[in-house]
Amino acid sequence: MNRTTARMAWRNLWRHPQRTILMIAIVAFGSLVIVLFWGMIDGFIASMTDAQVSLDQGSLQVFATGYRDDPVPVHGLDPKALDAALAAVDRLGNAHGSPRLTAYGMLQSAYGSTGIEIRGIDTAREPEVTTFHRHAPEGRFLENTGEILISRYTARNLDVRLGERVVLLVQGEGGATSRPFVAVGLYDSGLQSLDQSTVFVPIGDARSMTGWDGATSVAISVPTGRDDSAKAALSAELGTSFEVLTHLDLNPLIRDMIRISVIEMTPMILILALLAGFGVANTALFSVIERTHEFGVMMSVGMSRRRMSQMILAESMFASMIGFLVGGGASYLIIAYLATHGWNLGSALAEMTGSMGMPTILHASISGWYWLGSFSVVIVTGLVAAWYPARRVAALEPTVALREG
Repeated sequence: MNRTTARMAWRNLWRHPQRTILMIAIVAFGSLVIVLFWGMIDGFIASMTDAQVSLDQGSLQVFATGYRDDPVPVHGLDPKALDAALAAVDRLGNAHGSPRLTAYGMLQSAYGSTGIEIRGIDTAREPEVTTFHRHAPEGRFLENTGEILISRYTARNLDVRLGERVVLLVQGEGGATSRPFVAVGLYDSGLQSLDQSTVFVPIGDARSMTGWDGATSVAISVPTGRDDSAKAALSAELGTSFEVLTHLDLNPLIRDMIRISVIEMTPMILILALLAGFGVANTALFSVIERTHEFGVMMSVGMSRRRMSQMILAESMFASMIGFLVGGGASYLIIAYLATHGWNLGSALAEMTGSMGMPTILHASISGWYWLGSFSVVIVTGLVAAWYPARRVAALEPTVALREG
C-alpha cells in the first residue's frame, strides 16, 4: 500500500464521519473491555497472592509430615527437625526462614472473650520473611516476652487498648495454661483471615504455654519465581519426614482462580474481538455497497482492483487503530488509577471474601503486554473483518458498478 492509497483511505473515512465514528466506537469499546478485564483479573489475583505471601504465609512453608492432618504442636517439628529445616533453608541461598508455633485457645479481656489462633513468631527472623511488622499502625512490633499483637478488629470487639492487659488460655501438654500479656500493638493487615482470628506473641511465650520446644512450621521467603525450584530442593534434602508446600499449595483457591482466569480470558477476548469484527465488517460492507458507483468511476479512470481493495483494508485499519487508541488509552487510565489506589471492597463484600484470604483492597495490574496483545487482536480482527468488503470491491466490473450506482 503506497502513500496515495493511504491518503485516499484517510480522506474517505471522514467523508462520512457518522459511519467512521460508529466503527471507532465499536473498536474502542472492545479494546477498553479487553484491556480493563485483563488488567483487573491479573491485578486482583496478584493482590491476593502478594498479600498471602508478604503478610501471612511466605513463599513456602515446611511442616512435619502428618501435622496438617492433626494440627497440634506435638505433631509439629521437634527441635532437631526444626534445626534441620532452618539449616536447609540457609543452604538454599538468597532465602530466609522463620519458625512459627501455632496453637488455638481463648483470648480474654476485662470485657469479653473470643476463640483465637495464637501464632508464636521469632521476632528477629519474621521481618526477613514477611512484611507483617509494618502493619501495626498503632503501637509497635513485638520486642520482649509477655507482649502481644492484636488486630484492630479483635481489639474493638473486646474493647482492648494499647498498654492494657489481656489473658491467653491454651491447652498445653500438661493441661490448660493461662498467661497475661500486654497489648503493645494493634495491627491492620487487610487480610480478614488474619484480622478476625489471629494474635501474635513471641515464640518463646508460645513454647512455654504449649510445652512444645520446637515449632509447627517454618515460613520461608525466596525470590519471585523460585518457589517451585526451592520446594524441589528442600523436599529432596529434607526427605519424607517433612512436607514442603508453596503458597499456592496452601491456597488451592488462588491456584484455581489463576487456572480459571486463563481459561476464561481466551473466550472473553475472542467474543469481544468477534463483536468488534462484526461491527467493522458490517459498517465497511455498507460503505462498499453505498459507494459502488464511485468504485465504478475509479476503475473506469484506471484505478486497479488491487489498489481499491488496499484502500478498503486501510480504511478499516485506520478506524481500528483510532478506536484502539481511544479505548486502550481510557482503559489504561482506569487500571493505572486502580493499580495505584486500589479498589476497596467495602465491609460487606470483605466479609464475604475474607474466608478466601482476599485483602480488603485489591489493585489492578498494569503491563505493556496488555496494550500490545490487545492492539494485535484489534488490528488483526479489523483486517479480517474488512477482507470480504475488500474482496467484493475487487470483484466489481466497471460497467456493472456504474449501472448499479
